[in-house]
Amino acid sequence: MKKTLLMMAVAAGAMLTGCVKNETANGGAVSGSKISFEAPAVTGITRAALVPGEMVNPYDQGEHFSVYALYFADGTYTKFNAGTLYMDDVETAYNAGGQYWDSESVPGGQAYYWPKKGSLTFAAYSPSGAAENCTAVAWGAAGFTFTNFTVQDDPADHYDLMFSERSYDRTASTGGTSYNGVDINFKHALSSVVFKVKLDNRYDRHTITVKSITLKNTYKTGNFKQNLADTGTAETTAAEWTDQNTEYTTGYEAITQAAGEVVTATDAAAVLTNPNPIIVLPQELAHDGANNVSIDVTYSINNGTSEIDQTATIDVTDPGYNLTEFEIGKRYTFTLIFGLDKITFSPKVDPWEDVPGIDIEL
Repeated sequence: MKKTLLMMAVAAGAMLTGCVKNETANGGAVSGSKISFEAPAVTGITRAALVPGEMVNPYDQGEHFSVYALYFADGTYTKFNAGTLYMDDVETAYNAGGQYWDSESVPGGQAYYWPKKGSLTFAAYSPSGAAENCTAVAWGAAGFTFTNFTVQDDPADHYDLMFSERSYDRTASTGGTSYNGVDINFKHALSSVVFKVKLDNRYDRHTITVKSITLKNTYKTGNFKQNLADTGTAETTAAEWTDQNTEYTTGYEAITQAAGEVVTATDAAAVLTNPNPIIVLPQELAHDGANNVSIDVTYSINNGTSEIDQTATIDVTDPGYNLTEFEIGKRYTFTLIFGLDKITFSPKVDPWEDVPGIDIEL
């Protein structure tokens, strides 16, 4: 029996996202212009093999994101602490009539308006409510921090945590040609894992069915820092996750027993028909003093007469896969290639054993 696993790491982008709690202080007179947001761009994502739970470009109109804004009376961002907090973790939703996102479109939400003088500098995270999976969230001079962010056990609850770069010194809701509003450029904070399956050859009268694929032993909790320079032009270059802990030994199932997937493709790998989203914490894959990240696969071979189950465990830290970590903002596509070794025979015949000395006189 032969089982091969190929791995492709597909770069998706850079850094991270945040959520924040600060005191609201509205400074300066406001104009009659409502603050709205351009359809957010999502960077650092490969279009191939979109997975449920991942955000696409443009931003999903059914999703909400939350915004912070600092007011600078002189119109220019200088230092974070020199600004006045103008919007504090304000949830936004899509306004279908205006084709933009604003805070008034959230049930019970209020509109925010532009100051007549000075400027606003914005930052945002997505989705709204992501802070529910943190013990503490903060926004400050160095950007966003997430303390003890935890990836949920059930892949159905995984989501694409994102943060935006700062949008500096804005004075009006101006944007692109399709939408009107402040541009928000989101980046992915976590790592995405995608599975594909294929055959290495056609096998007449044999059917291979994948019963389960499980990513095991990933750390599920960690701390994030954006590490943004406190200037008016800074972009994220040094974001990091630290203190990853709490291995999830049960593992995230990309496909479950009930959703068994028949493998038919040979010339091109097929994305699983109904995969669970798996969006994981960035981390080293070789865990010091613990279990390495691995993939468990259960599949069956049916030869028309009987069906037998097979299992395989792949340690993804094996040097042959050239993979040492899940990095921020990157998608990792694992292609499972199923192969069978034909049963062949090499017959031989034992020699006769001569029995000597049987003499018969007549």
